[in-house]
Amino acid sequence: MTSPNQPPSDRRPSPVLLIFLIFPALGLVAAAAFALANRDDAGAPPTPLPVTLAQPSLMNQTAPNFELPGLDGETYRLSSYRGQVVFINFWATWCEPCRRELPALDDFEAAGAKVLAVNNGETAEQVESFLESNGVQKLAVLLDADFAVSRRYRADRLPTTYVLDPAGVVRYIHIGEITPDDLAAYVAALTPGS
Repeated sequence: MTSPNQPPSDRRPSPVLLIFLIFPALGLVAAAAFALANRDDAGAPPTPLPVTLAQPSLMNQTAPNFELPGLDGETYRLSSYRGQVVFINFWATWCEPCRRELPALDDFEAAGAKVLAVNNGETAEQVESFLESNGVQKLAVLLDADFAVSRRYRADRLPTTYVLDPAGVVRYIHIGEITPDDLAAYVAALTPGS
């Protein structure tokens, strides 16, 4: 006979009790399986994050000298323009902002400023065809066929314009489309007595 304070031996555990015991146990098993599946090899070092080295800026440095062939058959040397404010504009025919700014650069060149329009990697035929169809005639267009000058100037976004003072020092770097007002402001800032 069983005493009134003893539970009967044929009683089953409550379903609520099973739920409170089974679900945490299943959670622990799942967490252990997840940890084992995502474990790194014990001997392998962790994969480092990619490192991007900051390139030193050319700002307030003497502009690297270069020599490039011009579309007109002449050879252009940056050093021959010392004593003038010089704009070095990196561009390509496929670049829409470049296409929009070239007529302004052409007019600016005609007004007496020195602009060296350095084309990035295109052939003389491509550039000539583009210039003819867009009425650009006065601009000194240089061909950087192997991107050597573009790399030296770190002109990886087009258009990019470097503005040099009369001593040949980079005073401004204009990334993106340059306007006639921008050109005039740079010349005024670098011309004594303006």
